[in-house]
Amino acid sequence: MPATTVTPTAALLIALLDLHRQRDEISAANRELDFATARVLGEQAIDYLEDIATAAANLLDGDLVLTIRIENAYATGEERVHHMVVALPAPADGEDSDDWAADHLLDFTGKGPDYAGIEAIYEVTVITCGQRPDLVGVGASAQG
Repeated sequence: MPATTVTPTAALLIALLDLHRQRDEISAANRELDFATARVLGEQAIDYLEDIATAAANLLDGDLVLTIRIENAYATGEERVHHMVVALPAPADGEDSDDWAADHLLDFTGKGPDYAGIEAIYEVTVITCGQRPDLVGVGASAQG
């Protein structure tokens, strides 16, 4: 399986989810009167991290976290397949998932300006999306 790349936006969202889990652990420790554990967890700069979490949540409002499979096949015979974790806006109500995929997923294809003049086939497929499982398998392809 190819290595997974985590985009900065997705990494921030993952960190936010971890922060909320940690906050829940502090609450649970307090409810169970396990004050030593609550104190240790509280000493991990929760207040500072909550400020970051709030700002990041506002930045990502409504975005989905997806893992996508990207396949680039160039006329030179070179092929590249990799996975990325990305954060993208959800399809609008009533929007065709194939149109959404073409509008958002194809941006992650290609290898940059050095390959701009080389004919290629690009394919991107959603392989995981916990928030919208109906998007798994949705993809887009292009030639250029």
